[in-house]
Amino acid sequence: MHETLKHTIEHLLEGSEIRLVDLSVAPRGRKQMLEVFVDTETGITADELAAFSRSLEEEIEKRSVFSVPYTLEVSSPGLERPLRFPWQYRRHTGRQVNVAYRKVDEQMVHTGEIVDVDEDQLIVRDGEGLRAIPHENIERAVIQATL
Repeated sequence: MHETLKHTIEHLLEGSEIRLVDLSVAPRGRKQMLEVFVDTETGITADELAAFSRSLEEEIEKRSVFSVPYTLEVSSPGLERPLRFPWQYRRHTGRQVNVAYRKVDEQMVHTGEIVDVDEDQLIVRDGEGLRAIPHENIERAVIQATL
């Protein structure tokens, strides 16, 4: 079911600026809970979320994806959700990020400012200078909330 949902969502998003960040399906009581997280490189609006949610619900019903009652929640990922794609890092350039990553056989954790991002690596400035972290080595990266 997960792959069917992912395919359905990606099909709906074709040609738009909206991108699928994550999705989960889990039982919640007698229903299935479908959580879909979408965003754009510049940030998604409430109107865009509402329009996509309506389109997705129509498509799920049309394709009879669920054979049991379900609840659909569509939202943008909050600050507590890990960054997963280079475009998400670019959106947060200049902000503080906490990054856990592998360096050879060692687990590293650093907090610093996102300075630059390309398809291969993340550049973070911390107290020791600039640090290049290959995306493939990042295990978890979360934007730090600022007051």
